[in-house]
Amino acid sequence: MRLESRGRARRAGGALRPFVALTLVSIALLLLRNADPVRAGANVGTQLLVPLERVLADAGASIGRFTQAITEIEFLRKDNARLRGEVDRLTLENVRLREEAVAARQSARLGAAANAVSFPSIEAAVVARDPSSVLHTLVLDRGGEAGVRVGNIVITELGVVGRISEVGPTYSKVLLVTDSASTVSALVQGSRATGIVKGQYGDALVMDWVLQTEPVKAGDVVITAGLGLGNELRSLFPKGLVLGTIVEVTRSDVAAYLRAVLVPAVDLRRVERVLVVKTS
Repeated sequence: MRLESRGRARRAGGALRPFVALTLVSIALLLLRNADPVRAGANVGTQLLVPLERVLADAGASIGRFTQAITEIEFLRKDNARLRGEVDRLTLENVRLREEAVAARQSARLGAAANAVSFPSIEAAVVARDPSSVLHTLVLDRGGEAGVRVGNIVITELGVVGRISEVGPTYSKVLLVTDSASTVSALVQGSRATGIVKGQYGDALVMDWVLQTEPVKAGDVVITAGLGLGNELRSLFPKGLVLGTIVEVTRSDVAAYLRAVLVPAVDLRRVERVLVVKTS
């Protein structure tokens, strides 16, 4: 027991020695802090520590700048993504507004054309077309429910497009004036020469049955004559609608009639909105 007590006392004394030594040193430094040797030692220590403090300060500043740069990059990335989304939204909105403006201008022109004809009419949009131009047809978004009937004619503000050949409840088909099955009585606006305008393969029109003696030439405008064909009591097309412009005239010394090639007044590959005129 005595040995154990002595061991514990010895260990306690060993633990207290550093504490006592540090306490004595601290007291000595406090008492001697104004002494020249202590001041000199403090100055030397300060001079030795200043470069280390500078290195640590620079390292801390660099780490701070790096952290700030990472934060700013992340903020800029998020802001850039937000701005890209806003640009995409505005682009789509701009496209929509431009299309609405185009549709409004087209409707205004069709409205003026509707006022110029003496028949009731319906505005319609083209929803399908034959891309090969073999069938020479368009499909409109208006049908029997809107009052469209077979035989109604289709025009734009520029001239004749064709006539309604088929009607469904909510759609209708247009046989274009350039189709080979299309036949319209026509009148050359300048010379008043009459003939028959037919469609042919491609996008051109041909005017036949014009007397060789008629002064028909390239550049003349051809309009509907409003005359009945065969046993018809009247033409489906009223008088005065523009069919096209003559670009070529073929004459022959052995034929009684000349042939004129016309460019249609309406670009049938690009027409988007039309007027269905209820002439029947």
